[in-house]
Amino acid sequence: MSRLSFSRRIALIFCLPFLAVSCQKPQRPPVDLAERNFPERIPAPRQAEENLSSEQTPLPAPNETAPDIWDVSDVDISTVDKTKKLISFTFDDAPSRTLENILAVFAAFNEQNPDCPANATVFFNGYLFDAHSTQTVHAAHALGFELGNHSQSHLDLTTLDEATLREELDKTDALLAKIDGKPKHLFRAPFGRANELVSQSVCTPVISWTIDTLDWTGLGEEDIYRSVWDGRFDGAIALMHDGYTNTVSALKRLLPDLKADGYQVVSVSQLAKAQGQTLRRGKTYGRIRKPNHAKTN
Repeated sequence: MSRLSFSRRIALIFCLPFLAVSCQKPQRPPVDLAERNFPERIPAPRQAEENLSSEQTPLPAPNETAPDIWDVSDVDISTVDKTKKLISFTFDDAPSRTLENILAVFAAFNEQNPDCPANATVFFNGYLFDAHSTQTVHAAHALGFELGNHSQSHLDLTTLDEATLREELDKTDALLAKIDGKPKHLFRAPFGRANELVSQSVCTPVISWTIDTLDWTGLGEEDIYRSVWDGRFDGAIALMHDGYTNTVSALKRLLPDLKADGYQVVSVSQLAKAQGQTLRRGKTYGRIRKPNHAKTN
């Protein structure tokens, strides 16, 4: 039997849940994503992130273990070309109204570029999960995307007491665990705001960013594209958001252009493992470079 193409796989993933219940209730006619009446979400202003040079250490020897090390032993980097420059794409505020489109862009690119497949890390808010969006999260996981925790309610965690803070983390971890089977997930703080209590409460690495596209402010496709293109370097982490059509349009250009420039787009955990770096629990990472990298970028 011939192998299914990426585009057919994503179509199958989205269709299976509806086929399973077709004998119980009439199936809705397909609706084009652009025509859906999605509610607009206006995020609060985001603070600039300056913590770019957090601790990074080489991977421990095979028999070494440490309780504060984030385990990436199960992360698949068989499709990552270590001779290329690597950049990680991350998407916050998911699952929102364009996640299906984001998945489709990656699937189409990967089908056309099997020698340089792209991947990403998506950070989810638990309150956005419903019957439909959960199926989209399943599709993201099936396509190889890394699932990350962006808190339950997208609050400023620095204003919360310890009990409420832990609840914000645990609720979303529990939702994601039902999909990928992992009890804990890489964490990104809403608005990039984290204090000592947040760092102590998070038992995973905290992922920041080097490139902020500011796509949530309503920037056009060209501005989003230029922010990534002009800020690119080996080991960079780019911040984008689910929910904005201009981000999707910029992605269609960025993936092939970055490949042509010698880059491969990967998830955060793929970036760390391929770069030979250890991520530590409670530490914040805005970029992940190879050990002893040349400081000329």
